[in-house]
Amino acid sequence: MNTIELMDGSVSSFSKTDRAIYEAIRKFPDMYATSSVTDLSARGGFSKPALTRFAQRLGFSGFIEFQYQFAQDLEAARSRTDAPTNAEIYGGLLKAVEERVDRTQLQNLVERMRTSQHVYIMGYNLSRMPAEELNIALQFDPTIHASYPQIDVSQRFAADDLLVVYSAVSGDSFKGLMHEFKIGRNTKPYMVLVTTNSKHPLRRNFDEVIALPTATVATSNRTALADTFAFLMFNDLLTGTLPAAGVSVADSPMNESVKTKQ
Repeated sequence: MNTIELMDGSVSSFSKTDRAIYEAIRKFPDMYATSSVTDLSARGGFSKPALTRFAQRLGFSGFIEFQYQFAQDLEAARSRTDAPTNAEIYGGLLKAVEERVDRTQLQNLVERMRTSQHVYIMGYNLSRMPAEELNIALQFDPTIHASYPQIDVSQRFAADDLLVVYSAVSGDSFKGLMHEFKIGRNTKPYMVLVTTNSKHPLRRNFDEVIALPTATVATSNRTALADTFAFLMFNDLLTGTLPAAGVSVADSPMNESVKTKQ
């Protein structure tokens, strides 16, 4: 078993820090295969001992030994003649999301959206596009009052609001807001985290966590939008449940606006 297979197969047993390092390697495999430990510690935000412990948990004496083998395995994976194309990788990822998402959970989330006073949807960096896309899609349901606010700790919430957060890896952008909820400076709404990291550092702050599959280390450098594709497929499945309540594009407030102009 090479280092790529070893990491991908050990995800479920990783600690929070190990998982964060793994996600960073998955996002930037070349950097972690070639940069010095000092540089990785400074740029990645992980201490040298944390990187060493990560390598040792995989059976290596230290991170340099792991790094040497990882660089070789990464090159071998890329030079395979039978390596899947990006279309095949993305297609497999979309299929995996479709198969893994619980349809009952989706329906319950839609019902919660309809009964909430307001639905706030947030995402940052690569998670921003799917968050904005879901907000646009929800405008077609007149029973859901959704918006995409700026990520701001001064944002005020009510107990009967719903906050849906898209976050692929660490959720650093939301730490300030989570702290406001924790110390009681802001009213905590019902919160749902949609992520591709099953051990997301902020997951315990949320009432509900929806973990989606994503690309492996071997393919992540060729599929920079893997997490975004997973989120967009989730959106497609979620909004696909909206017509179940009899809501159609013809009934949407957006369409009424068009009719008025005509």
